[in-house]
Amino acid sequence: MELIQLRYYVSIADALSFTKAAEMLRVSQPALSYQIRRLETELGTRLFDRGGRKIMLTPDGELFLPLAQAVLFRAEEAVRILREHLGVESGEVRVGCSPSVATYLMPRLLATFRRSHPRVKVSLSEGGDVELQRSVLEGAVDFAIVTTMGSPGTLDVTPLASEELLLALPLGHRFASRGRIALSELAHEDFVFPADSFKVTAQFIAACRSVGFEPRVAYQTGSFESAKGFVRQSLCLAVLPRMALHAEDNEGIVILEIEEDLSRQLSLIRGKNRSLTGAARALIAHVQASISQALEESAEFSPPAPAGMSHVTSVEA
Repeated sequence: MELIQLRYYVSIADALSFTKAAEMLRVSQPALSYQIRRLETELGTRLFDRGGRKIMLTPDGELFLPLAQAVLFRAEEAVRILREHLGVESGEVRVGCSPSVATYLMPRLLATFRRSHPRVKVSLSEGGDVELQRSVLEGAVDFAIVTTMGSPGTLDVTPLASEELLLALPLGHRFASRGRIALSELAHEDFVFPADSFKVTAQFIAACRSVGFEPRVAYQTGSFESAKGFVRQSLCLAVLPRMALHAEDNEGIVILEIEEDLSRQLSLIRGKNRSLTGAARALIAHVQASISQALEESAEFSPPAPAGMSHVTSVEA
């Protein structure tokens, strides 16, 4: 369960409208609905009765509302107290992350952090998960954001958020008008895999094997962005994390959800029993409080257009 899900749920409960809540939160309605579905799945119950354009809280939703409001209040109070008592004015923070996190996520997180900590300098180092774990253990970075957990014996590991994996295919593909697709339907497709996404690649291959086929790897490239270029040219398909599919760069690409609901976990790692500066502690608190919303804002996309129409994407910054 993530704070952004509770924030979205409380906003919908206040407005009794997905549309009004999406406008107030400045997110797309599909992104809002996706997070509510995830929350309801985790809770094992429906929170809203949806009847046409009108929605109402279910009895379970009524019971859960004050609890969610209390959690959000405590979280906001914790961040406020932390900022007041840390007295962070300046300093340098060394952060490690993968190229995809550095490209799509960190600029948004650091932009909001800078508003409250304008004199804190942040040095960003990019690398793979193994390299980042080594950098944390050696003290080369204060903390890192990774997609594998590392060794709990030598690292403090804090789960941050789960991120959906999505299928990118060219505009003219026969599946382009679909909203979701099962892995079994992709047995005869060619794929491109970025070299900097070993965890995503391994997870996708394992999922394909579980439904009875070995994915055909036609190309390997250096990054998520170059993989999207291969897709635009109708050379292959690609499975990419949601953050890599921000809409302004998706011209010529259609994005489908995968029925098996593949995802990757982002975690924050730091050395056990290692002291941190006030600036580093403040940035860690900001990342923990803001990462889910930053993921949503950095990667919103439109559903596939009906057959015969152009695919249009939109993004809210």
